[in-house]
Amino acid sequence: MGSKPITSSDIQNIFRFKKRHKSIQSLYNAEEKGEIPKARRVARGKIQVRNWTIDQVPLIGKKFGYLKPSKKQEVISTYIQKGGVLKTTSSFNLARTFALNGLKTLLVGQDSELSITDVTSPPKEALTLDETTNRLGLYHFLVEGASILEVIEKTELPTLDIIPETHDLAVLDRWLSRQQRREYIYSDKLMPELSEYDVVIFDNCPSWNHLIENSIVSSTAISSPLGCNLLAYNACETNLSTVFDFQEIMKLNNQKMVMFSTMLERNSLSQQINAQYLSKFKDFIIPIAIRRSVKGEEALLNQQTSIEYMPNSTMADDYYRLITAMWEVITETKTILQIQEEIAREFGE
Repeated sequence: MGSKPITSSDIQNIFRFKKRHKSIQSLYNAEEKGEIPKARRVARGKIQVRNWTIDQVPLIGKKFGYLKPSKKQEVISTYIQKGGVLKTTSSFNLARTFALNGLKTLLVGQDSELSITDVTSPPKEALTLDETTNRLGLYHFLVEGASILEVIEKTELPTLDIIPETHDLAVLDRWLSRQQRREYIYSDKLMPELSEYDVVIFDNCPSWNHLIENSIVSSTAISSPLGCNLLAYNACETNLSTVFDFQEIMKLNNQKMVMFSTMLERNSLSQQINAQYLSKFKDFIIPIAIRRSVKGEEALLNQQTSIEYMPNSTMADDYYRLITAMWEVITETKTILQIQEEIAREFGE
């Protein structure tokens, strides 16, 4: 929503007020009691309209959000060895939704194509050549000794930060390959610097490398979007075995694996592929698919979640339900099986 004023209607949409609260009056009562930031009043005809700023929304989210803090820091590694399945879109929607709900969140970009950085923290227009080379990232922290404060960038939300991707990630991957305990570099050097965050999300590239290994070893959960198209389906089973084998080798016995379908269409092939995912990966998959929508790309271009940009769309509803369920699984409030049973009852299956 950028610099656009946030209205009471926007707040209702962001936090699904109509689903969860008796009336908007509870929001106004909280404002009067000082439990949330006070809105600026703007005259609109004969009435006064409440306007909040985007940086105030996470404070409202702490009071009225649908995602409550975990008892421990949660670290999520988003990975699937296939591009074009909404991996970065899902990471962004997860991170910004967490932040809007008042959870202090850090995104860590791990793709040399700068995918998540371009969405979350696009560089300002450079006026000189020097200005195009001053962005720092993981390479500069781990190899060149930059401080963590030098590599973390702020966003418009005070609860959402990012360690941006830089083109040095390929060099960092080669450097990691030469280190002792190379899979534990993030755990040993990076994670201790990130203790202030409720959630850390690694957005990985589709090609397996040492950066991905480090992010997985550091994580409490792996998030894997499964595209409902033939190319994604043909690739996913073999590719996911790489993750399972790595978890076994590294003895990551308590790490959660959370899968979900994306880009679901109405045609029979897409529906059949989704059904196969639900069957093959029944121990890991949340049965809430993200349906294909061109509006999803528009939301990203506007640096907004689907819930903010198109609150009444099917994609917004999909993400709301999926993120709520994922957070319950990741924080161990519910199991995958419990989520599956609830959804089956909801649809009378």
